[in-house]
Amino acid sequence: MEPRLTFLDTHAAVFLWEGREDVWGARSAQLLSTAVLRVSPVVRLELRFLHEVGKLKVEADTILGGLAADCQVQIHEDPLTAVVSAAMGLAWTRDPFDRLIVATAALQRAPLITRDRRIQQHYPRAVW
Repeated sequence: MEPRLTFLDTHAAVFLWEGREDVWGARSAQLLSTAVLRVSPVVRLELRFLHEVGKLKVEADTILGGLAADCQVQIHEDPLTAVVSAAMGLAWTRDPFDRLIVATAALQRAPLITRDRRIQQHYPRAVW
């Protein structure tokens, strides 16, 4: 069976990079060990934003580079117009990062590993 494409939200990417084994739920832990892991390019932008406002001490590309080297996490490339079109209908959140990250996973009909309860309530493929 071919490994399943699975996306990480921003916080999941940080937790994975930090090696936080204590935070994962059973479903997310299983996917982390078996799936082909991807992030939306928007995760890179949000990581940069979090660094700029002082919530992350490490640069976005350091985190994503480490994830690529250690866990084979790659940035998924969908046309921006397709992602934005999918995000337009996600009126349950006003967070543009969340909209675009969920839209990227939704375009691929893929799970999204997220601890965000609002995303879990509204995106049926959200797992933790």
